[in-house]
Amino acid sequence: MIADTQCFTAILRGFGGRPIPVRYSFRMTTLDIAHRDIERQDIERRSTEALAGGRVNSAIAAAHLQWVRDYHGDDAVKDLFWKLDREVAEELGADGGWLSFATLIALDRAIERRFGRGRRGFMRELGRYSAHLNLTGSHVRGAAVHDFLHRSAVLHARFQNFGSVKYEELDLTSGRMTHTAECFSPAWCASAIGYYEQALVMQEAIPLRVDEVSCRCNGAARCTFELQWS
Repeated sequence: MIADTQCFTAILRGFGGRPIPVRYSFRMTTLDIAHRDIERQDIERRSTEALAGGRVNSAIAAAHLQWVRDYHGDDAVKDLFWKLDREVAEELGADGGWLSFATLIALDRAIERRFGRGRRGFMRELGRYSAHLNLTGSHVRGAAVHDFLHRSAVLHARFQNFGSVKYEELDLTSGRMTHTAECFSPAWCASAIGYYEQALVMQEAIPLRVDEVSCRCNGAARCTFELQWS
């Protein structure tokens, strides 16, 4: 175990080392109702994962750690690092721009154990916060929703070095995002749902439904997310 201040300040450096005021809106009442049955079946339908080989942009881990800091303070981040395996904490503190997929999942599970308090859908919250931080910018706001989602699929390599993502328009206010990858995890898929929810909000759309209709964790060939908004 490790409690080196440099380990957690390095990963937060990209956000200036300051608490970020919460300025993101969920508008998720309808979505939360729609997810009720999905979340109840979450454990049963997601039973496997593959973590080895993939790498992700450290900005994802930074956003999740920033969530801890903004809601629970610096001491909570230090305490979290104490509880991580040494190898995980050291990779998070290396500030190399990229992390192993396994390290990100280990971090997310540690956050969930410490702060999730058994809440279903907790990983969606981290995904929403990641979108709130990583998608903030003039190049995102104001774009047509379909255009934005097409660009998101094309630019997925900025956030992960494995697999591919394809976006399809289903009608004027719905679409399908398909992930094909050798690395997958229930935690990653759950956070992706929240990420897409918040991405829609940042396009000034109202998310009506974001469902994962097929999942590699449950033996499917790919992870498929269907999005609907108004």
